[in-house]
Amino acid sequence: MEGVPTDKQRHALEEAARRGGGHATWRSSAAAGRSYASIALTNPEAVASISSPAGATLYEKAIIALAVFPALAEALPPLLDALAGDGRPAGILACRAIPKGLVVEWDPSVSGARLVTGLVDAELGRFACGRTSELLSPLPPEVTTAIAADGLQAEQIVPQRVLELQIGNDRV
Repeated sequence: MEGVPTDKQRHALEEAARRGGGHATWRSSAAAGRSYASIALTNPEAVASISSPAGATLYEKAIIALAVFPALAEALPPLLDALAGDGRPAGILACRAIPKGLVVEWDPSVSGARLVTGLVDAELGRFACGRTSELLSPLPPEVTTAIAADGLQAEQIVPQRVLELQIGNDRV
């Protein structure tokens, strides 16, 4: 969602998650001007009871939201076109300009993190341009371990093998 949720919006989503046997994890970014909540539910039917706040988008599965701030302003329009225009990766759900950068949201089960960040770096490479990035969305353990397994080429990295998850810290 755009900006920071009000206490009322935050409470409503957290209460809906609790009723569904789960919890909500929040992350807000002043630089990107956006906030994200990851809602984990043990009761799949509870999804129907969750309504998104006005101006917010509700995705039914985990997404990755990444803010990208190119070092050179002239690199931004081609980068935005690569991530939002024709020919963008299939998993891109949204890409929007923000002051001095952009926010890209994608489904990691369709387009991996390596593909999207590789595309970002390839476009910025045309300008010999660096970047700073900020992960905006809280990621559930299944997504985090899938990214680690892909990056390290170690398929044995799965949530069931993460010690912190086994000892009760389910918000890794």
